[in-house]
Amino acid sequence: MANTQHYPPPWNLTGEGFIIPFLGVKSKLLEKGFINEEDKKDFRGGLGACMFVNYQTSNVGPYFELLFIPGDFEFKNPKFPKHRGKLYKKITKIYVSSAISIQEGRLNWAIPKEFANFQWIKENNKTKISVTSEDNHMFLETEFTSRFISFPVSTKLYPVSLLQRSDDKTKLMNTKFNGNGMSRYASIDKWISDEKFFAEINDISNFKLGLSMKEFNIVFPIPEIF
Repeated sequence: MANTQHYPPPWNLTGEGFIIPFLGVKSKLLEKGFINEEDKKDFRGGLGACMFVNYQTSNVGPYFELLFIPGDFEFKNPKFPKHRGKLYKKITKIYVSSAISIQEGRLNWAIPKEFANFQWIKENNKTKISVTSEDNHMFLETEFTSRFISFPVSTKLYPVSLLQRSDDKTKLMNTKFNGNGMSRYASIDKWISDEKFFAEINDISNFKLGLSMKEFNIVFPIPEIF
């Protein structure tokens, strides 16, 4: 039975995680970046990211998350001249370990969340993460090592706007989330992925370094709808 309680934005979330930025090969991203046919014509490449998140607190409780942003998309709809020509990020694949987060993520921000099970093991500076589908198929295994001293990071230095289309395709939701926290560099020691479920980062990019986020705070606000 679907949860009938609604958890509207803004959401305040805290936790830890890993961000792997990349400049991917555009042709490979168009093929393997989970970009639907409608959006392929607007894809411009640029900086993308994979993210692993352990939300320790949120408006719907703790949960894990894995997401993929292939890069920038140009907005062309002439009905909205204020936005036309701007570049936006788009989440094209995302898994979470919470059914209520799926329901509310789609409703609040049109984020296309799917369910998966996560195993997240920390051993000193090393973190091992595996992600498994509902039918018990392990489709991603990763290992990270957090290195060097920590430093502050903030979306004020690199603002991000997500533009997502609702499930019924009647609305576009523009979400400018903001966050801050402490980070360290992280090496990617292992990455094995089933490309039917999630991108194989070694195939789309040469990046071997990410950010290990610790004690971050993120606010997902009320989106702009048009």
